[in-house]
Amino acid sequence: MKVSLNWLTDYVDVTMPAQQLGELLTSIGLVCDSIDQTDADVVFDLDVTSNRPDWLGHLGIAREIAAVTGAAFRPPQPTNLPEKGDVHKLTSVEVLDPDLCPRYTARLIRGVKIGPSPDWMIQRLAAVGLRGINNVVDVTNYVMMEYAQPLHSFDFDKLAGRRIIVRRARPGEHLVSIDQTRCTLDESMLAIADQDKAVAIAGVMGGLDTEVAAQTADVLIEAAQFDPMNIRQTSRKLRLMSESNYRFERGVDPVGVEEASRRACQLILQLAGGELAGGVADAWANPHQPRQVALRPQHCDALLGVAIPPPRQVQLLERLGLGPRMESGRIVCAIPPFRGDLACEVDLIEEIARLEGYDHIPVGRQVSHEVRPEGQAQRIRRQLSAAMAAVGFDEVQTFTFVDAAEAALMGQDQPVCVDAAARRTNNALRPTLLPSLLRACKLNQDVGQAQVNLYELASAFPPGAAGGLPAEYLELAMATTGDLLGLRGAVEGLVAQLAPSARMEVQPACAAGFDETACGKVLLDGQEAGVLGRLSRRVQDYYGLTRPVWGASLRFEELAKRAERLRLYEPLPRFPAIQRDLSVVVHEDVAWAQLRGAIEEASQPLRAGLDYVTTYRGKPVPDGRKSVTVSLTYRSDTGTLRSEQVDQQVQEVLEVLEKKLQAQLRV
Repeated sequence: MKVSLNWLTDYVDVTMPAQQLGELLTSIGLVCDSIDQTDADVVFDLDVTSNRPDWLGHLGIAREIAAVTGAAFRPPQPTNLPEKGDVHKLTSVEVLDPDLCPRYTARLIRGVKIGPSPDWMIQRLAAVGLRGINNVVDVTNYVMMEYAQPLHSFDFDKLAGRRIIVRRARPGEHLVSIDQTRCTLDESMLAIADQDKAVAIAGVMGGLDTEVAAQTADVLIEAAQFDPMNIRQTSRKLRLMSESNYRFERGVDPVGVEEASRRACQLILQLAGGELAGGVADAWANPHQPRQVALRPQHCDALLGVAIPPPRQVQLLERLGLGPRMESGRIVCAIPPFRGDLACEVDLIEEIARLEGYDHIPVGRQVSHEVRPEGQAQRIRRQLSAAMAAVGFDEVQTFTFVDAAEAALMGQDQPVCVDAAARRTNNALRPTLLPSLLRACKLNQDVGQAQVNLYELASAFPPGAAGGLPAEYLELAMATTGDLLGLRGAVEGLVAQLAPSARMEVQPACAAGFDETACGKVLLDGQEAGVLGRLSRRVQDYYGLTRPVWGASLRFEELAKRAERLRLYEPLPRFPAIQRDLSVVVHEDVAWAQLRGAIEEASQPLRAGLDYVTTYRGKPVPDGRKSVTVSLTYRSDTGTLRSEQVDQQVQEVLEVLEKKLQAQLRV
């Protein structure tokens, strides 16, 4: 926001140097980025926060300077303007959607003479970055930079039916804006229309057909209040940006609308002549109701940590135009319409702190900080990171949004998306973390790092029921260019580290995005906790991956609720173990889970471990069968085992496998 010092001094006396004024504005929240001094003027470039739309006009800045310095505030007084006739007999305003246009005013000036603006106005507009066009249009821009209230001027004779209708645009309705952009409107947008067609895009830009030009004689002046969110959405959809929509998006003073309209008429009569029709066509669905907010002086002292006498608090609030009064030990303020940001007691306390000066608030020498023990969630996350690092996986942090096509690859055809006008690509909340990890795999591949092991713990956002909020949950996702054995081992190692008592199983299953021949669901204690397997060829081709990628996605909550905080101590073994590898030939459709389950059915107290080694297919193993090698570990707590004892245990296993699975010892 560029602010002219010459312009400010019309409303408040400024006696301090420009640099000091810039520092003063910064101290009250108007950060001064730069000061441009010329022979004729001093221009401040200020950062205006979104909650203070009143600062987007010179009057708002001048009001703040007056409040902090105690100087008199002198706003314009556009009253007692000469009028002739009745505006209601000449035009009318109809608002069909008051939710999007709470207030719309129109005034009419007939017989104006269009010409160049005087030098003083052109210079002031140029100082804040606006170029002169003609005396009527320049006045609307001038008042906008003065009151922070955008206005628009229409050539009244070009309005069909000589009336204004504020309505939603019709689907496919077209309009050429004053910057000669051809706009296609839709019913989500608000249009300013005459009897036949749209003549302006509400709050964004006027139409070329009704702009004020050299031949214009009668001018209709619009001053209105529009819904900020609708203006923002319309501007983004049409890719039209203007000083007007910048202010409407932040909100305007609903009461100041009428005063800004009168000020514009005052200046037009002064610079372009003409006759002002009496009255104003004003469509105001719900007139503003002043809000009152109370402040407890003692609470202000307690919150700021400094004692400010109640009379001083009243004085500071009075300077801001809040009309404070003492009632039953409280300071009650009537909030003016241009300060919509003041809604509760703490807002008033902040205003007192700003004007009193933040540097007057003492800084303590000590800061207390409560140290709390590590929570369950933090502990599990820390253990998870350590476990994943131990199995060779690197953590990544990726963006929450993916493209809708990526979500469809993982089985979500209708992901939760932001408006396409705001984000045309990567606008879908990811239903699973796997697309993000696959992007990371592709990035590594492109820089020559083909072998990757990646994981991420973050939120996933599958769509909720009936179009409601997404069913957000924490997901642990893993991706590797290694093999299934390594991926499954990593998952089993993680479960063993976090929840050693949980029983993990993997059962064949189909899942979107995975190869149906190499996919399984992960069960923890019989409850489904996720999926792992090889990503499908279609997914691999979409990301341009040259090597197969294996992935897993697990619900973190299923791991967390089985996590064990206390671990029981087990002494180191006193006697050595004996390990035997056993290769058995089984039918092709026998899964590892069945083989392991059959072995575990054999009651063998001496068995200390059971591990999968490998699977072999080929000669001399017959077609339709496979050889699975398992490793059996035996140990005794009372002494060293003899080979005969272990041979007996292995024979028991063979007998169980032969009975349960028709397995044969491979020789």
